[in-house]
This record gives sequence, structure tokens and C-alpha cells, in this order.
Amino acid sequence: MARTLLTALLVCLANQHILLSRRQVHDRPEPAPQDTATPDEHGLAPPRADSRPPPHE
Repeated sequence: MARTLLTALLVCLANQHILLSRRQVHDRPEPAPQDTATPDEHGLAPPRADSRPPPHE
């Protein structure tokens, strides 16, 4: 019984590792073309979609 549970846990952890690795590789945003202007009036690029918000004070 314990061996079956340990095997199931190891399989779940391996699957989670595979899915996380695949997500990190395939979910990256497409790079923006270099010849387009930024939408911001000050010329600053908008924050990336995967960036964190500023900390609360």
C-alpha cells in the first residue's frame, strides 16, 4: 500500500515538473517588432505581461 502511494506521488511530481518546464518554454510572449512606436506618450515601453506589480507601501 505504501509503495503504491509513493509511486503515485512520484509520478504526480514528475508530471508537474514536465508541465512547468513546458509552460516556461512555450508561454513566453512574442517579441514586439522593433520598428513600431510604443503606445506611451513619453516613449516608455509598457510593462511586460509577466512582470510583477510594484510593492505596496
